[in-house]
Amino acid sequence: MLYRFTLLAACSLLLGCANTRKPVTPPIDPATAQAQESRAIAVKVAAGVEQATAKVVEATGNKSVVSDPTLVPFDKMSAKLTPITEQQVRALAPALVIAKQIIVTGYCDRREVGNAPAAAKARAETVKKLLVDNGIAANRIVTKIETQQRLHAVRVTFSG
Repeated sequence: MLYRFTLLAACSLLLGCANTRKPVTPPIDPATAQAQESRAIAVKVAAGVEQATAKVVEATGNKSVVSDPTLVPFDKMSAKLTPITEQQVRALAPALVIAKQIIVTGYCDRREVGNAPAAAKARAETVKKLLVDNGIAANRIVTKIETQQRLHAVRVTFSG
């Protein structure tokens, strides 16, 4: 009797081990994988922008860059970068190398400048040229203009 009970216990233990199934992982949706990759790139670029901002503040003492490092201010009647704003754009370039698309939006207040669209376009092109000179592929940079806001600047944004 003891022999049968031991044999029955051993068989049930072996059967319990044999029925253990490995969890099946569902296939990864390509759209989900791409979204996760885009988020990872955005996080890396944001970290690079933070490092670039710290470098500009350290080098120039200009703490206004900290509030928005992607906003490059211009003088009202100018499309030229100052040495400080040029350094700000150069510092952003390494962080933007991994971005898939970079949007450079030129701003010019149409109430203050006669040919605001041309001024906004010239500002955007100035920043685009500097980014290209710093290793960003020109075909990944899109320029836009905005003349409704009371702003004389360029904003550099990116998408995963």
